[in-house]
Amino acid sequence: MKISKLFFLMPPLFGMALAGCSAVSQGPQGGHPVSWYLHHQKKMSQEVDWCKNSAGRDKLESCKNAEKASDNALSYNAKKTLHSVGKALS
Repeated sequence: MKISKLFFLMPPLFGMALAGCSAVSQGPQGGHPVSWYLHHQKKMSQEVDWCKNSAGRDKLESCKNAEKASDNALSYNAKKTLHSVGKALS
């Protein structure tokens, strides 16, 4: 009896797990926080381009995060460079 319940629940659970892996509706690199985009700036640029390619996409959470990361990328890169230079000098 328990095994039959398990087989009954497995397909929907498996489907939900796969659906969670795909963020196609959020763009090619969608579903990530700002910090992820800052660490993956090429993918951030792809996401920003995708978001700008069609009206209404700017309302998506992924597009907001990528755009915010894009706005912060210059200061993020400067801090990262200064940190590296400081390590090299010490």
